[in-house]
Amino acid sequence: KPFVARSQISQPPPRRPTGGAQMAGANADPAPAGGEAVTEVVKEAAGQSEAEVGAEGGQEAPTAEGEKAGEAAEDGAAAAASAEAKKTLGNTAFQAKRYPEAIQHYSDAISEAGAAALGVYFSNRAVCHAALNDWSSARADAAEALRRPGGLTKKALFQKARAELKLKLVSEAEATLRLAEEQGLRKDVEKLLGDEAAGLPSVASKQSAAAKAAANGAAAAAAPASARSSEEAPAAAAPAAAGADGGDAAAKAKEAGTLKYKEGSYREALAEYKRALELLADDDVERRAPLLGNIAAAHLMLKQADDCCSVCEQALGLNPQNAKMRARLATALVAKGDFAAARSALNGESGDAALSNAAKLIADTEQQLATAEAALANGEPAKALGSFAELDTKALFCYPTLALNMGRCYLELKNYPRVLNATQQVLRANPRNIDALVLRSEALYRNNEANVDSAPWVEPLEQGQRLLREALSFDPDHAGAQSMWKRLKLLCAKQKELREAFGSREFQKSREIIDVMVEQGHDNNFLLASLYCQRALCGLRMKEWPAVIKDVGQATYRNHAMVQPYLYRAQALQALERFDDAVKELEGLFGWHREQNVYDKLQEAKFAVRKHKRANFYELLGIATVASQPEIKKGYREKATEWHPDKKGHLDEAGKKAAEAMFKRIVEAYEVLTDPAKKEYYDKGYDLEGIEEQMELKKRQGHGHGHGHSHGHSAPSGHCGSGHCC
Repeated sequence: KPFVARSQISQPPPRRPTGGAQMAGANADPAPAGGEAVTEVVKEAAGQSEAEVGAEGGQEAPTAEGEKAGEAAEDGAAAAASAEAKKTLGNTAFQAKRYPEAIQHYSDAISEAGAAALGVYFSNRAVCHAALNDWSSARADAAEALRRPGGLTKKALFQKARAELKLKLVSEAEATLRLAEEQGLRKDVEKLLGDEAAGLPSVASKQSAAAKAAANGAAAAAAPASARSSEEAPAAAAPAAAGADGGDAAAKAKEAGTLKYKEGSYREALAEYKRALELLADDDVERRAPLLGNIAAAHLMLKQADDCCSVCEQALGLNPQNAKMRARLATALVAKGDFAAARSALNGESGDAALSNAAKLIADTEQQLATAEAALANGEPAKALGSFAELDTKALFCYPTLALNMGRCYLELKNYPRVLNATQQVLRANPRNIDALVLRSEALYRNNEANVDSAPWVEPLEQGQRLLREALSFDPDHAGAQSMWKRLKLLCAKQKELREAFGSREFQKSREIIDVMVEQGHDNNFLLASLYCQRALCGLRMKEWPAVIKDVGQATYRNHAMVQPYLYRAQALQALERFDDAVKELEGLFGWHREQNVYDKLQEAKFAVRKHKRANFYELLGIATVASQPEIKKGYREKATEWHPDKKGHLDEAGKKAAEAMFKRIVEAYEVLTDPAKKEYYDKGYDLEGIEEQMELKKRQGHGHGHGHSHGHSAPSGHCGSGHCC
């Protein structure tokens, strides 16, 4: 029977135990590493400016959102894994341009993740809404993505701005572009918008200014030298004038910076504040100190904690009694995770509102961090991840240890691409971070889905060894790096031995090597599944069928998405003559892995069931399977005489019926074994029904004419053909 091509590949059956949720993150999205919008807590801690921006309000206390995120994540690793799997299904549907289906999958992912839903879920859904011209929904999802961990991306900003332009919300689109500019992404977003951005006043004015400047430049180049000389003369005197009235120029620059700060354009504000500072004299302490405060506030809003600390220390050198500056310094130190230094910056004072708010921020952040770390230690990575993500957004946005803790959560949740992403960001900032090198090598080790008997299997392990050697060059006594390096080195050596032993058909030795590797890889389900699958193959070669079934169970328990172990188990069941069980095994596999080779194996298993259940015609006639035609006829005569109904008249009714049935089977055996075509099919394993089907098929193909023995055969000599002996 021909196999009908599948329309889609189903997911593995949920009934199989997995020993841990599998993540479908084949699609690596950026990990939340501080690109999202700064919360109100940081804004108030940053302040604005002492003179122009106005007095700072009371600092907003940390909310209970962290606790809510933890409660929403209490479903554990399975919920996070399920959300990632739903996102992967959404990506597949989007690529096939099935946008409503993709929207449903992304919505399911958001529902599964709850409060810990990442920005990428919303930005992906926004793209689908945009493809369906549902601009209101696209704008809402893009806006939500910008508020979520890891959501402040070029894609989300572009989707929001485009939707607002489609909805004629020009001022809102301008605000979105300003946000993009703060993140250094405005040019990229405008490039994506293309001609659509021309309708924005800011873009149009830039284009007009550029055109005007180009025209002026051309005119100036064409003017006579004498004219240019007369025009350049006043310009030469400009620096002197500015020096004479530097205070006014500084005030204007500071005012321009304040306007940019209020608009949320912190990079532009910072540039104006620095320009104003350069215009002031070094001894103008009265004006330099507040301006340094403005610069520190801009740095803090841009999440530049080191720069903020440096500027705060300069300002405190000019005015050590400035409470707002000390509060701002404490906030920047908290962002770096240095709680002791943050408390020291406050000098133990609590009378000032800014200092009190900073002290509360320190205490609340430290407590939430300790709670999240305890959740991770207690085996609750999803709950811990929700708290870490909120801390990353709210306060600890320049704390590498927090990024590593989030990476450890992803490691426990088996989302290895995100671990690699998180460690890469830490290593970019500090290539000598040993903890990041060790964590990255562990992610490479665990994310290895290649078969253990294949050459590519060692590649990520060798890459991990290189990272660990680098870590040990910084700290030769680092216990974690030493232990991991020894393990990866041993596994690579044993894998080489395994390939050599298996290639030499030393299957028992192969199993012994696998046992050593299982002991080393006890915490890696991908590795264990591959090892047990290879061990089952050794059992097949040695024809130890119960051992094969046991090893397959170990493999599928740890990774139920593997296909080969199910085929091995079906083969072992057939060898044990458990043909019905083999069919059930392959039917279950074909239900979620609809591939041609599985279909073929299933048909073979069904054929084996029919072959096993058919009558053994050779045994019925008491002859060997290689008997000649005379031997077949002789055997038939003997058995027909023994079981002829006329010779069973002394039996009761049940005995007579049994004898008649036996006699009929003997006649069937004779008819099949004396017909060359039927005998050929029977010897191949076909039962009577299968033989008739093949004969009929042969006739339809025009190859069955001329035999004359399709349903009957002349009785042997001495037999009348009536079914009774003469």
